Amino acid sequence: MKVNIIDGRKEKVFEQSTKVLVDVFRSTSTMPIILTKGAEKIIPTSSVSDARILKRKNPEFLVVGERYGMKVPGFDMNNSPSDAMNAQLEGKTVIFTSTNGTKVLKKIYPTGKIYISSFINFTSTYEKLRDLERVDIIVSNRPDGPADEDYIYAEFMRDWLLGKNPPFEEAADRIRKSKGSTRLKIMGSRKDIEASLAMDFCKKAIIYQDPYIITEE
Repeated sequence: MKVNIIDGRKEKVFEQSTKVLVDVFRSTSTMPIILTKGAEKIIPTSSVSDARILKRKNPEFLVVGERYGMKVPGFDMNNSPSDAMNAQLEGKTVIFTSTNGTKVLKKIYPTGKIYISSFINFTSTYEKLRDLERVDIIVSNRPDGPADEDYIYAEFMRDWLLGKNPPFEEAADRIRKSKGSTRLKIMGSRKDIEASLAMDFCKKAIIYQDPYIITEE
């Protein structure tokens, strides 16, 4: 198997391949939780304005998202895995936008099947990927540079796919000591660190099937 780790913000051209989108803090942790909590589907948008337009057309939809870590005014919920774990989402359609994850998602579509993954749904995603010949892991990073937590997860997934099987607690410890964790603490979002490390909280793989993010059976 060939496994590539690719900077989703910097890269401009993406080859056809099965891809894993990674935005540990917080999009690719929050989205699997939203579906695990009973939401029917997620509609990702790359802009706040597109999210608001969809909400006006579909007032029964929930709208979730942030910009630079802060909940967008007027939205129903922040892009927060800890908030999502406590939400009542049964049967809901959720509009979702974020600073990094949804922008990179729109960049890499349509260049192959896209899985949405973090520690939240690691095993279910790994099981879908383990027998493939090639996997590209796309790290979302941040507008101001690399996100070390994304690379830690990407390396963890890569090593498992290559048969090295590193322990989860080793990766979790690196995440807790990461610059990304420090940023979340400064922003007052400390709870999202441990929520993003809830290993296999979601038991199913999550895919982007334009225009929706859904559970893959």
